[in-house]
Amino acid sequence: MSLLPDLPERLDSSVLSALAEIQQARSAFQIKKFVINQHAASEMQYFQCLIEIQNLYYTIKNVTLDMQIQEVKIKRLLESGDEIDALEAEKLRLGLEQTRLIGIGTFRELEVLLDIYDSFPKKFTRAEIEEAQPDYWTKRLSKQAFLEKLGGSQAAAAHLEALIQIGAIETEKEENNEIL
Repeated sequence: MSLLPDLPERLDSSVLSALAEIQQARSAFQIKKFVINQHAASEMQYFQCLIEIQNLYYTIKNVTLDMQIQEVKIKRLLESGDEIDALEAEKLRLGLEQTRLIGIGTFRELEVLLDIYDSFPKKFTRAEIEEAQPDYWTKRLSKQAFLEKLGGSQAAAAHLEALIQIGAIETEKEENNEIL
C-alpha cells in the first residue's frame, strides 16, 4: 500500500487561510432571521438570544478544557519516545488543528449573538418573560394555523414562515388585518 500524497504541496497557507476565513456554521443573517426572529415577541427573542449565548459559552469552555487535556496527552505521548506514540500525538494535533479552525466560527457566532444581546433596549426578567407567554403562544399558534390554511400544508406554512422571517413577504391576517 502506498502512502497518500503530501498534502502541503497542494494545500498551501493560502488555502488554509481561506478555510479559516469561511468558518462560521450559521451566518449572521441566519442567526438574526431564523434563530432570533423565529419569535415575534421581543421577550422571546431576548430569551432565545440568551439561550444561544449560554450554549456557545459552555461549549467553548468545555472544548477549551478538552483541548488542554489533548495537549497534555500529546506531551506525554511524545515523551515516551515510542514511534507509535509519536504518530498518535500527530493524530491528536490534527484534531486540535481542526477544533481550532471550527472555534473561529464559534467565536464569530458568539460575537453576533452578543451584538444582538446588546441591541435589546430592554433586558427582560424571567417574570416578564413568563407574563408574556399567554399572549405569545396565542399569537404564535394562531399564526401557524393561518399559514397552514394559507399554504395548504405544514411544509408550505414553514416556507411562508421563513419568507416572513427574512422580510420577503408580509401577510395580513384575514379576520382583523393584523400583520403577521
